[in-house]
Order: sequence, then C-alpha cells, then structure tokens
Amino acid sequence: VAAPERALREVLGVGPVLAKAIREQASGGGAAREIEASARLGIRILPFWDADYPAALKPLYDPPLVLYMKGALEPGDAVAIAIVGTRSPTYYGRSQAERFSRLLAARGVTVVSGLARGIDTAAHDAALKAGGRTVAVIGSGLRNIYPPENAALAGRVAERGALLTEFCLQASPNPKNFPRRNRILSGLSLGVLVVEAG
Repeated sequence: VAAPERALREVLGVGPVLAKAIREQASGGGAAREIEASARLGIRILPFWDADYPAALKPLYDPPLVLYMKGALEPGDAVAIAIVGTRSPTYYGRSQAERFSRLLAARGVTVVSGLARGIDTAAHDAALKAGGRTVAVIGSGLRNIYPPENAALAGRVAERGALLTEFCLQASPNPKNFPRRNRILSGLSLGVLVVEAG
C-alpha cells in the first residue's frame, strides 16, 4: 500500500492506469478498511504475487490482481474438475451432476463450481456429502453471497474447501460479474463438465 505509483507501474500486469487507481485507493483509506474488515471475517486477500495465490491462474490472459478467500486451498486442489450448468436442471441433469461430483470427490478430485442455483448447488453439495473437497468461485463479494439461499452451503464449502472471488467484500452479484468469474473457475480446473446448459 505504501509503494509509490512509479514503482507500481513497473509491476508486471499493472501499468499506469491501475497504478494510479491503487494509489488513489490507498490514499483514501479504502484499501486499509477493506483489509481490516476482511481480517475480522477470517477472509484472506491474496495478491497476484502472494505465495498462496493459485499458480494455475497466473498464466491466464487476464488473471485477477487479487483474490478474496474464505477457507483454504490445498496442494491437492490442483487436481480439480469444474461441474457447472443450468440454474433450472431437469431431475436427470441434477442427478448426473450429483453422480459425477460424488464419484470425483470420492477419488480425491476437487470439485469446482460457481455456487449458483441448480447444477452448481448440486455439485458442491454432492462433493461435500462424499467427504471430498470443493471450491466455489462466486460472482459477488464474500459479504454478499448469491444466491442468498446458498449462504449455509457457502459456509460448508469454506469449512471443507474454499470460497473465492475477485470482487470486493460488499460487491453485488452484477450480471456482468459471472462471465468474468468463469475464467477463474475454468483456470483452476483440469477440465469442465457442463450439464444441461443452453
């Protein structure tokens, strides 16, 4: 936070516009308040250069500068498959998402999804019931879990895996956030299984 704008510009991937924005945030105290609030809530903020920042995301064309994380990532999470799909699945679609998630989790594969209604919810829930690990990448802030009915599921995911987002704590679930979060979801995964998507 104390780095001068000139030094920030020299960081790979930052540049003059982002460097100026970082300095403005730091001087206004917003960054310090966000860091303090995150610490109180047990949320880690992982900058791109942090040793715990997921290595799989670094080669992305547009990797997140920071990630907010509730829970923990483990080395074994590098072996992950994303299971995603429609928010309005058929009975068959939901049962297949649960089946694949359960089978993968039982074999030590981390299940990654987006905590959305429908297929995402089924995938996270089945992985947890199988005693496995799961990671949820959300399109809002960690103080604003969406959909709200998945708040309890989010808590369970954080206990046995991790909740991740690039959006600040109070960020609302803006529709434009969800395509952005998908690059993180797929970046963390060796493959993506799509169930009943349009």
